[in-house]
Amino acid sequence: MTTSTLEIDGVSPRERISPRTAEDLAAALKAADDTGQAVAAVGGGTQLDLGMPPLRLDVVVDTTGLDRVVEYEPADLTVTVEVGMRMAELQRILGEQGQFLALDPPAAEGATIGGLIATNASGPLRFAYGTARDLVIGTRVANPDGTLTRAGGRVVKNVAGYDLNKLYIGSLGTLSVIVELSFKLAPIAPALDSVVGQMPDLDAARELVNGVVHSPLSPLAVELLGPGAAVAAGLPAANTVVFRLGGYPQAVERQVRDLTSLVSRHGGQRIEASPSAWEDLARMRLVARQRDVVLKAAAPISASTALVAAFEKQLEGLEPLVWSHAGSGVAYAACNPPEAEALASLRRGVAAFGENASLVIERCPTVLKRAIDVWGDPSPSVGLMRAIKAKLDPKNTLNPGRYVGGI
Repeated sequence: MTTSTLEIDGVSPRERISPRTAEDLAAALKAADDTGQAVAAVGGGTQLDLGMPPLRLDVVVDTTGLDRVVEYEPADLTVTVEVGMRMAELQRILGEQGQFLALDPPAAEGATIGGLIATNASGPLRFAYGTARDLVIGTRVANPDGTLTRAGGRVVKNVAGYDLNKLYIGSLGTLSVIVELSFKLAPIAPALDSVVGQMPDLDAARELVNGVVHSPLSPLAVELLGPGAAVAAGLPAANTVVFRLGGYPQAVERQVRDLTSLVSRHGGQRIEASPSAWEDLARMRLVARQRDVVLKAAAPISASTALVAAFEKQLEGLEPLVWSHAGSGVAYAACNPPEAEALASLRRGVAAFGENASLVIERCPTVLKRAIDVWGDPSPSVGLMRAIKAKLDPKNTLNPGRYVGGI
């Protein structure tokens, strides 16, 4: 055990431990649980801004020592890895076999696969491949009572009637600590390209996106950038739609022609972007997420452009970078800190887009978290969530207070 300088929203643990095996990690959890100590599992530490300040924090469990490939079957397109493996290293290993894990969140250098799954991070490719809940086929977790259990893939019997495989994803380490993950993989497309369309306004962008989403065309991703985000990605200052394409060369060439025609038909102009346009866009998202405030809104796909418009209007004067996974109904804004009331007003505006529309503050100064709940008002399902938490972590050992509803 070592003393740690790591802080989560200004709260420092007394100890930081670095287990090398799942069994050692489970034993450490039991020791903390038995003595009433609060624990947070941390990988690369790139996602620590997410969530409310911890109610208490005694021990940080560093998962980066669990960094092995447990099993890789290229012929089956499956892999099992320990959670401390760096995302970049996993993609490198898979790339040697012409495969990849189709998760592309803006992962900072050092981000671990466990941290990205615990926060349910995703990126533009969710349009074609889905999110972590679609790609994770199995989990192995350490529980506060010191046991190790499995859920999902290659399991004959699940646990307690819950779909734990999905419950762990995005639970911010509040139920158990994931120690292994099994994924289904995808082959790397033999040809890749991008089509960048500069649109005259958001109405034209909306019509273009809707036309593509409801067409036989099958891009890998559909991104909508506000003017500030476009400039940050090295593009002209305009509302811009970016399509990512992949497949066999002839199919990609055909989609480039069809999408270029659609951009023109909706009053836009295709921009001859650099070959690195998609990588430039990924860098923009990563840099943007280092801004003081990062917001994530979710709404029906048809509201994707309206979310961008709302962000641009409500955050005017705060130098916002606004972009949307327009084919998935998710939008982001990165900006200078607004007042808490401005965020509350924006949250009410997003809620008007539908019953399940929501606004989460993914990053902000701790002082702002004291004034507004980053998760928003809990949904009616919070009672069930608390019941599951009480069942799996009855002493409230894991990450107390950081999740939805103060869980």
